Amino acid sequence: MSKATFRRLLGLLLALVMIAAACGDSSDSTDTDDDEEGGATTTEAAGISTTEAGSAEEEPEEEEVMEDAAPASGTLRYAEFSPVTTFDPTKAQTAQSAYLYPVYDTLTRQNNDFGLEPSLATSWESPEAGVWVFQIRDDVTFHDGAALTGQVVADNMNRAKATEGNPNGATWAGFTSAEATGEYEVTATFAVPQPQFPIEMSMVMGMMVSPTAMEAETDLTRAPAGSGPWIWQDGESEAGVIEVFTMFDGYWNPADQGVERVEVSAVPDNNARANALLTGEIDIMATIRDAQIDGVVDEGFEVISVPNYFPYMGIVGRDEGTVDGDLLKEDLIRQAVAYSIDREAYNEAIHAGKGDSKGGIYPSAFSEWYVPDLDATFEYDPEKAKELLTEAGYPDGITLLTPIMPAIQPHVELVTQMLGASGITVEQTQINNGELGPRVRSGEWGLYWGRELLYHPAATYPKYTAEGGVWNPFNLPDMKDLDDRLAEAAAGDLATQQEIYAEVGAELINRNVIIPLAHGSQNGAYASNVSGVVMGLNMQAIMPYGVRVG
Repeated sequence: MSKATFRRLLGLLLALVMIAAACGDSSDSTDTDDDEEGGATTTEAAGISTTEAGSAEEEPEEEEVMEDAAPASGTLRYAEFSPVTTFDPTKAQTAQSAYLYPVYDTLTRQNNDFGLEPSLATSWESPEAGVWVFQIRDDVTFHDGAALTGQVVADNMNRAKATEGNPNGATWAGFTSAEATGEYEVTATFAVPQPQFPIEMSMVMGMMVSPTAMEAETDLTRAPAGSGPWIWQDGESEAGVIEVFTMFDGYWNPADQGVERVEVSAVPDNNARANALLTGEIDIMATIRDAQIDGVVDEGFEVISVPNYFPYMGIVGRDEGTVDGDLLKEDLIRQAVAYSIDREAYNEAIHAGKGDSKGGIYPSAFSEWYVPDLDATFEYDPEKAKELLTEAGYPDGITLLTPIMPAIQPHVELVTQMLGASGITVEQTQINNGELGPRVRSGEWGLYWGRELLYHPAATYPKYTAEGGVWNPFNLPDMKDLDDRLAEAAAGDLATQQEIYAEVGAELINRNVIIPLAHGSQNGAYASNVSGVVMGLNMQAIMPYGVRVG
């Protein structure tokens, strides 16, 4: 199968998965006799049933693999675009996943079909709206010798909710509490239904920290405390340069340990990462640009692409008391920014024409959440942008502030040029890789370049609509009507969800809170002698579990 065919297949798989997805509280499932209450048993991320993924009554397929897997051998070498900023899962973003996955286990795990499989949790169900119950493995030991129990999982969830500044706060915004309802069972309760919660438990949000570290309130910034296949080696690691992990002999699933050693290096420059792959210095390159794909494939390397990459310009300073708020509070000025964006040019320059230039938030691969009516929203019209600025009282243009860092420099530079053509000058503030999210969330800018790795509107939209949402750093209440609508969607059936999510997505664009730039893929590249590669939704790097070299 050619690399291009493989990428198209992944896009098709995602479309099929999203068509099949059971949503809301799973009330449309035939597994329940109580449809109105939504008591379906499910281990679904996107339509994977309990029977397919394994349940408490039947051993998951992974149990059989454990006995047949070849012994771990060799070293797996990654190159990431930025260094790790923290090993604390409650303070880390998906951009840090390459560093955290070796040392932490998650409750669930994604496969290459974007479905869910058991990991620390053997099964999960939603017995009623707003409740998820997980059955937990009874044979897991943390690196420090502590045991995994239902109470430990509950404590991790409650800790995530309580962590101030958690970059994944949207996952926990509607979360009420978790409690151990059995020695190896945990029940998570939410103020409103959370249909996406099981898939989020396959991400950084679902990583479990040792109870010993939690009780001692250990600073995990450079002291990870997980139960993953490999143990972090402080003495061999160098902050900002390389992080080293060696095999954990007490790991519960040796089949995940395809290599004895994992090394993750920080290589900010895209070309330098690609060159390191081409010259055999590394085995896996995270975050390969679309423009680099053909060259890497032509040299015999493999590419894996997940079509959920959504770049956008975000406007958070929409109030007099916010950064650039005296300007960005005006509808006409926000519209001027939107009309200044040439999405076709952005797709060609940044995504090498491999993405699309449509104006919605969810692309067509997400067939359930895609809204064709938004394709032509705010089509490029710099003259109209100038007219809007004049109408707003700024015929000579305006100046706005925005951050820029090496990893996103081409994106921000291009947008700066586009806005400049409409009379909008952008003053850039240089920051370091890894600082964008934290500093935007602290309220330093009113306008910023951002990107979402899409997987479900219930996870995406509240980040912008909720007071205290991840991308509403000033706690502005101007999106409350949309946030209320999202609560209605989460409790509804599929048709209700589709209607409301379409409405909210349209309003986020029409109010110019989100200005779409393109739709592309999150890409990773790897050597041809690397096998077992999986990269799921909301992941920036290939997961190390089961990967083998040679």
